[in-house]
Amino acid sequence: MSASSSTYLPIGTIPLNKLVPWEGNVRKTGANQGIEELTASIAAHGVLQSLVVKKSARGKYAIVAGQRRFLALSALAKNGTIENDTPVPCHILAASTDAKEISLTENTVRAPMHPADQFEAFRDLIDAGSAPADIAARFGITEAAVKQRLRLARVSPTVFTAYREGKLNLVQVQAFAVSDDHGAQERVFADLSDWNDDADTIRSALTEGEITASDKRVRFVTLEAYEAAGGALRRDLFAEDDDGIFVLDNPLLGRLVMEKLQGEAETVKAEGWQWVEAISEFDYEARGEFRVRRPEPLPLSEAAMAERKQLADEYQSLFDNLQENDEETSARLDEIEARVAELEDTGCAYTPDVIAIAGAVVTIGHDGEAEIVRGLVRPEDEPEREPSVKSEARPEFSAALVESLTEHKSAAISANLAKRPDIALAAVVHALASSIFHRSGGATSLQLSGRVTRFREESKGAEELERVRDAWLDRIPGDELGLWDWCLAQDQETLLELLAYCASVTVNAVRTKQDRSEPPRIAHANALAHALGLDMAAWFTPTADNFFSRVGRTTVITALTEAKGMPTKRSWLKLKKSEFAAFAEREIAGTSWLPQPLRS
Repeated sequence: MSASSSTYLPIGTIPLNKLVPWEGNVRKTGANQGIEELTASIAAHGVLQSLVVKKSARGKYAIVAGQRRFLALSALAKNGTIENDTPVPCHILAASTDAKEISLTENTVRAPMHPADQFEAFRDLIDAGSAPADIAARFGITEAAVKQRLRLARVSPTVFTAYREGKLNLVQVQAFAVSDDHGAQERVFADLSDWNDDADTIRSALTEGEITASDKRVRFVTLEAYEAAGGALRRDLFAEDDDGIFVLDNPLLGRLVMEKLQGEAETVKAEGWQWVEAISEFDYEARGEFRVRRPEPLPLSEAAMAERKQLADEYQSLFDNLQENDEETSARLDEIEARVAELEDTGCAYTPDVIAIAGAVVTIGHDGEAEIVRGLVRPEDEPEREPSVKSEARPEFSAALVESLTEHKSAAISANLAKRPDIALAAVVHALASSIFHRSGGATSLQLSGRVTRFREESKGAEELERVRDAWLDRIPGDELGLWDWCLAQDQETLLELLAYCASVTVNAVRTKQDRSEPPRIAHANALAHALGLDMAAWFTPTADNFFSRVGRTTVITALTEAKGMPTKRSWLKLKKSEFAAFAEREIAGTSWLPQPLRS
């Protein structure tokens, strides 16, 4: 007797309500996964594979194989799609058959369909005239999922074959599907290597130069306005954000951008500027072609000046007669100070003289909103300045204090540069190029050497540099030839990190007593600090010892008013210098205020 005849009784149908689950089924996990899709498929196509059952008690049949099909049929009966007694095709096991072995065989001896075969099958259904919505309903998946599989089936045959052969994974094929251009897909595929074959690299190569919906121009115009104007889009079906939506009509987008900017510019023209321009991209270089004038505080009205004078007289009278523990008078003095500050806070505006020579640019900000840059003066419109008369006034800071402060700044620049190999590389190349092309000096076989800057002041920057130096001394050999062999053996990242440290300790941004005017190296140091995004407030905190006791009372008062935004208090004038310096240290702590030589 053949295996099949000894195992199965003849095939037949059994009413659904006579079928029951079998506790011995070997599939214990994942039986409910994908039930929605299977339910839709059975509703559309019926049961394509018979269940395997064995007789049970009370005229029932236990399901040995086909548990998921039974769950799908039960769901259809529950929602009224089929009757409870719908006949179900079944193989009935002979009583002598090992049901557990049949269950195990059913769940293991089968090969799943390769996803590529599924994608092609969906493509063939579409090509035969089926609509994505109909296919989605018949297979219990979303219409978007059908379109995704169709897009994958339509990638270049070269890419699709590589996927079948396991040379590409599904995520990579999804990245290729961002473009419909088979030629471009094949060129990118040919250029792939083991170190640049990730999905982001593929997607970037296929969309280079294209405009996504996250572009600030699209956000400015809005995607809705672009589509309303007839603009075409392409969507990456595998992306969830605006980076997966591509604008295809660049000229239309450019026209919409300029129309909206010019509309904004008409409003700005009413402010009376000499000129107003609408520019979609107004970058740092373009801004550098103009001198920038700032708005100035508005003058006080006559009524405000009269009130301020009356309050000043009252304040002076109360202050002169202030007694210890006189809380009522102290409270009134605080009220007067607050009101004076309120009167003096008049806001700012451009003067008529500035508006007469300056203009404004209406552009797009980084956030995709209109940005208006006012107070721009073209070089030819800049009025000639009167020759300046050299001031003989005493400088605000002593030369010794400036040198002390700029040591802190120099060390901070160095400590930042030690962590930025990219900026350090540019700085070293700049130094070499300056010595070669501008003959500013230089001396090894490369005639290049580094001179370490030594700091006398204790500072956070100097401490950080010493820590980094100790770390490198633990890594590099102690002799020069050994260092050469070590350098040859290192990867580029390590060499750049060491280059950054070596460059950092040569920085000299200290302004000494001998520097009668600002030397070029100070200007370069400031440019370097700007490139590093240096925040000196993280490296220097003014204290009584390092600053306030070394400057005049007027400078301390200015520091307090700038840092705290408060008007000058007459009580400050009664403090001794040491008390005032300690007071300023306490008040300015945490405000990020910096002396002028340390500001950006």
